[in-house]
Amino acid sequence: MTLYRFIGFVLLLMIPFFGLWYALGALPSAPALWLAQVALPWALPEVVQSVVIDRHQLMVFTLFGEAGQSVVPLEQAEYQLAFPLNTRILSYSIPFYAALHFASRIEGSLERFARGLLVLWLLMFVGVMAVTLKNLMLGLGGDLLWTASANPLPSANAIALLFQFSTLIVPTVAPIMLWAWSVRESPHWRAILLGEAAARRQG
Repeated sequence: MTLYRFIGFVLLLMIPFFGLWYALGALPSAPALWLAQVALPWALPEVVQSVVIDRHQLMVFTLFGEAGQSVVPLEQAEYQLAFPLNTRILSYSIPFYAALHFASRIEGSLERFARGLLVLWLLMFVGVMAVTLKNLMLGLGGDLLWTASANPLPSANAIALLFQFSTLIVPTVAPIMLWAWSVRESPHWRAILLGEAAARRQG
């Protein structure tokens, strides 16, 4: 298989993998979301009341609400503040990685894929935490998130950087890095990559 044929095969496999990913909603990222369901109320007990998975969204219900356009404790509020998180902004790394991995046709494919999937779930969990902190920071406003939380939290700048890293970089770069790691010891792929590099130097 040449590098160009591999790229074509990846693009072809993306069609069924992304279709399946879209149809399954939150299921492909379920382990990361289940972990976030436990971690968020535990890490922010004075802020987060509960976390619910609703189709492809993660709903974070807070202990705050609004009354007269002001954020107040829930018992004083007219209605509860909750923040939705579209899990697909993080989980599209899974079908992308699946297309790269299974187009490679390497030995021990399923085992290697499972290990890579575990890494993606852990990265998604970090992404869920980052997006939720960003939503709480903007939705609650001011310094309320920091004053309400008994546990130490990252600074506003750190939350913003982690949010951008988790949503813009990780879903696209992590699958490529996991694929490159999985094929690093394959003589077939070393020959292909070295051959392409030699051809470019000659060109």
